[in-house]
Amino acid sequence: MSAYSIALFLHLVGVLTLFAGIGLEQTGLRQLRNATSPAQIREWMMVLRRLRRFDGPAALLILVTGGYMAMRGAGQHAWVAAGIVGMVLMAAFGAGVGRPRFIAIGKALPQADGPISPTLRERLQDPILRASAATRAALGVAVVFDMVVKPAALGAVSVFIIALAVGAATAVRGLGARGALAGND
Repeated sequence: MSAYSIALFLHLVGVLTLFAGIGLEQTGLRQLRNATSPAQIREWMMVLRRLRRFDGPAALLILVTGGYMAMRGAGQHAWVAAGIVGMVLMAAFGAGVGRPRFIAIGKALPQADGPISPTLRERLQDPILRASAATRAALGVAVVFDMVVKPAALGAVSVFIIALAVGAATAVRGLGARGALAGND
């Protein structure tokens, strides 16, 4: 057993924890979109708030152990830099795009049960929130791809461009579905 193998193990624990959080977030967002009462929304908002207890520490564990492994053996390669950029982009989408929208949902959520207001329903159906979560998931897969395949610079960047395109496609799909729903009213 070496320090490197322990770092690799902890790195993988961080990755597994982060992806568990991504999966729970995707489930939570779907449940929010399908909620029929403020009580259901509150329940899933509580789950989503608690995810932050895991996401940040998991990302920190990934970056610290990844940095250690880069200094001890992985070296300075494009795929290492791409992994760091991917993690930063994931955090930026989460904090800069997702978090303000979750705060807006919380502010629009009534304390008492009753019907879901049109404003709250609109925030729950926000295609940008959905796209942000999908983009972070796609970026996470891109980081894992780069860590496993270890492509040269062009390949490492191409994978991230594809991941960002997946997020953009999710937003467009969400906007199209939103328009179709508005047409059915």
